[in-house]
Parts: sequence; structure tokens; C-alpha cells
Amino acid sequence: MEVIEAIKTRRSIRAFKPEPAPTEVLMAIMETAVRAPSGVNAQPWEFYIVKGRVLDELRAACVEQVRQGLDPEPDLPLANKKRGEKGLQGVYRDRQVTVAKQIFEILGIGKGDDRAMQEYTESMYRFYDAPAAIILVMDESLKMSWPVIDMGVMCQTIALIALEYGLGTCIMRAMVDYPEVVRRVVGIPESKKVMVGLAIGYPDWEDPLNQLITEREKVENLVSVVE
Repeated sequence: MEVIEAIKTRRSIRAFKPEPAPTEVLMAIMETAVRAPSGVNAQPWEFYIVKGRVLDELRAACVEQVRQGLDPEPDLPLANKKRGEKGLQGVYRDRQVTVAKQIFEILGIGKGDDRAMQEYTESMYRFYDAPAAIILVMDESLKMSWPVIDMGVMCQTIALIALEYGLGTCIMRAMVDYPEVVRRVVGIPESKKVMVGLAIGYPDWEDPLNQLITEREKVENLVSVVE
């Protein structure tokens, strides 16, 4: 697949077929992905490919956190409401709300339908039942912010390479919202910060959620050409 085509056709997959991609295919993706650029070639990333029994256990443990009403506390901090910090505001919040409305419309979730909302939330914390997950971690000694950018570059790289193998991905914060649970279940050392996860598998193209194409701001509203 050509690079431009891959970028234009990539989408977040929220419904997967149950059959897992062979481990050798996932490793082939990673063999290419580690060619991604990073600041001063630091290559701050390490990876855990999670499948089978361990993935089932991780899903169940994350859903249990949600059912207990525990607030997410990812290693990459969220806005702290207790300190009066706000989340997304303005146009950024508007975009978040728009995609949520699109998803809820597809699923037929109406305002006040708490049960359906809970079911969808739990599906996120099951990582949309993807047959595999890739969790990105980095050493806790990396205190500066630049490696976080490298992690974003790596996520995009994995997502694009996956298309070449007929696989879809969803880059997910929910997968790492409860990092102590992730460390315990997956066996990640305390010395590693759990940064982000990707659900990965063969897309179920018959599921209407996978027909969703999110809107993008017009490029002329984002780009300033200075000569």
C-alpha cells in the first residue's frame, strides 16, 4: 500500500474479527516499525504484545476498575479535576463531542441511556475485543517530554504498517488508564512507564462502527505559510 493511500484510508477500528493475527505477522510489523524516527535517535520505546489468556485477564481487570467507579490515573497525567484543572476546551472539546455523537448515533445510544453508555464504556476497556494488543512503555528515567512525541510517532507508524498486512488498529488511552493493573497482569516492571496501547486485529467491516470516518479541519484553517 502506498504511504499516502495508507494515511488517507487509516481509521480507528472499533470492531474486530475474533481470529488473531499470527505472532510472526505482529513481529514483522514491529521489525519495520522500529525504523520510526526519534529525537537524537533515543528510541525510547519498548513493547508488549499481549494475546490470549493474558489479554483476557487484562480486559477483565480493566473493566472491573470501571465498574468500581475508579478514576483513571494513567502514567501520562490527565487534567486533575481535584486541582481545578480542565480537560479539552473550545474547539478541541467540540471535536471530541462530535465524534462521540457519531458513535452514539451508530449504536443507537440516546441521551440518558445509562445502561447502553456503560456497555460502550466497558467495550472500550475490553479494547473493542481485539484479539491482540500492543502496549508501549518507556523507562521511567526518561523525565523529559520529547520522548512522548516519539511515542506518538511510533503509534502512527504501527497503525500504517498494519494496513499492509490487512490489519486494523485503534490507538487507545483506555488501555493504559489503570497502569498498575497493566503492570501486574502483563508483567511490566515498575521502572517502566505505561504510555499508550493499540488494539490490533482483522477489522470486521460489516460492523457499522468501522464505517465511521471522522471529520478533519480544513487545512487552510491550520496551516500558515510564511515566506
